[in-house]
Amino acid sequence: MQTSPEENDLLDLVLAGDLNALEKLVRGVQKKVFNLSLKFLWNPEDAEDATQEILIKTITNLGSFRRESVFSTWVYRIAVNHLINAKKSRVEQRRLTFRLVRSELEKSSQKPETSSETEYLASQVKTACTHAMLTCLKRQHRIAFILGEVVRVSGEEGAEIMGISAVNFRKKLSRARKRMGKFLGTNCGVVNSENACRCENRIAYSIRNLALKPYLDLSERLKENGQWRRIETYSDETDLLEKVSLTYRSTMDYDSRRNTLEEVKSIFSKRDLRILN
Repeated sequence: MQTSPEENDLLDLVLAGDLNALEKLVRGVQKKVFNLSLKFLWNPEDAEDATQEILIKTITNLGSFRRESVFSTWVYRIAVNHLINAKKSRVEQRRLTFRLVRSELEKSSQKPETSSETEYLASQVKTACTHAMLTCLKRQHRIAFILGEVVRVSGEEGAEIMGISAVNFRKKLSRARKRMGKFLGTNCGVVNSENACRCENRIAYSIRNLALKPYLDLSERLKENGQWRRIETYSDETDLLEKVSLTYRSTMDYDSRRNTLEEVKSIFSKRDLRILN
């Protein structure tokens, strides 16, 4: 699939030095880049830094974009290359494994007092917890899972984004799905109601160790705009791996706490954009 005529016109304006066109171009992809980075890195501050760096790389390489694919696919390729080669995030430095996550889940359960905020807080626990679990995967498998199961790209598009063959992409995705399915299927109450772990029972623990605070900060705007969603529940007849996929697709898409758009715009002048052409 090639770049649309509308995207081509916008790109031409950006490369001619139109800062308003640059704003529209960046606005169209920045949320996608931020949420990809957040799921990959877990820490919102690391994700915000990565988003700015990825958008700057995108703009400085616009002149080399041959427009043979959808613009967002090209941006995802820049983002994935940046994330896979970036220094370890704060949570990655802790070297999380599924065994460590299981141990934490077992010791952090405490039934909460029911309040009007319980469901809202539980949804944030779900998002923070499932994002953290992804860091137990190797980077290549993690990004394949995010692209294939959350972003929902095709095998061919995922291969193009990662710069590998479609067969290799599908193998990485399959391996990641199986590992996530095995762990969530035996530990997560959202995926399997027979498991003891419940998001609401981890609220107090998550607040005490400050794990929840960054996600609560991110979710305030969603709540104010009426975009907060209830936690999904699934029929027992739903396939296990499909439950895992639905669990990740039902987590929130956030806006960065920083005004990344203004930060990026301030770096480039009209002259800079014309030079990139």
